[in-house]
Amino acid sequence: MLGRSASSEDALLARRTKSTARSATPSSSHSIPINDFTNVVPEGMIRLSGPLEHDNIVNGDGLRAVLWTQGCPNHCPGCQNPETWDYEEGFLISIDEVMERLSKFRGQTGITFCGGEPFVQPKACKEIADRVRKEFGWNVWSFSGFTYEQIKKAGGDAWEFLKSLDALIDGPFILSQKDLSLRYRGSKNQRLLYLEHKTGKILKVE
Repeated sequence: MLGRSASSEDALLARRTKSTARSATPSSSHSIPINDFTNVVPEGMIRLSGPLEHDNIVNGDGLRAVLWTQGCPNHCPGCQNPETWDYEEGFLISIDEVMERLSKFRGQTGITFCGGEPFVQPKACKEIADRVRKEFGWNVWSFSGFTYEQIKKAGGDAWEFLKSLDALIDGPFILSQKDLSLRYRGSKNQRLLYLEHKTGKILKVE
């Protein structure tokens, strides 16, 4: 099943931003092998949960484009976006089409990958990250329910995507540690990690 077509984007955004009463299935990202879930889309494609956003100021520094990926194995209790968990929901779109749409966004300083779990589609995300940096001069951030240490240990495409980033907000959302005063994060266990592009070295932790 290919999921919804790109023409369903507005409805998907409305559904995602609406409050939901769906219960979450508890699981721990600390026990999930990242590589069991990666690269679940055809080459040259990415599966998104909703339309590309622009002028976003809540998912990173400056004015940002935001890309919402579809599919997540972590299923954090209290997740704001449980509709992004299913790997066959959302819609498939070519990376070239994503780039064409992003090229129309003016005044952005960067892009942030949200989800869902971006590290489920690391090859596609890395290609977009590399292209927006080269073509638009944007910086690149990503959220992940996995920790930096898990991603580094997993290696492969997940680690290559991480090395393309300038910042990573890592770790699962933990409802008992919820703290809305944190910058860009939802729970106290999550970290804002500023990274050295191309090496993945942590430069600063917030």
